[in-house]
Amino acid sequence: MKWHLLALLILISCAPIAQDVVTKPKMEQQIEAPRTEPVLEPQIKVPQEVEVPEIVEQPEPVQQPKLSPKEECIQNCENNCAATAQNACTQRERSKCRGMCNDNPAIDPSACTQACAFLHQPNVCKQQVEKFCSAQCVGYCH
Repeated sequence: MKWHLLALLILISCAPIAQDVVTKPKMEQQIEAPRTEPVLEPQIKVPQEVEVPEIVEQPEPVQQPKLSPKEECIQNCENNCAATAQNACTQRERSKCRGMCNDNPAIDPSACTQACAFLHQPNVCKQQVEKFCSAQCVGYCH
């Protein structure tokens, strides 16, 4: 009986160790799930509404009435006056300004002298040359 008791004591003393091993959760062991490759499927997109710009009909260009030769001459003369004013009034010296201004036959040389006096104020100079020149275009084209 002593032996039974001793055997029981040994079993009891060993039981907690065995119990710890049995009841201890398995943290280190991970269950690996089978890896599956994702299946790529083509995406089906819903067609979107495409905005179609409205077509606006352009009005047919109105043909300019033909100018008479005198009107055409006056228009060309005024365009030349503007070009002369731009070229003459951008010079640095009055003599060059007067020289370019006098190259236009529609403007009087004294008007060029007067306009080129405003060479230090290019906008005033241009206005003066255009004014004096354009005033002479009607007589020039007559």
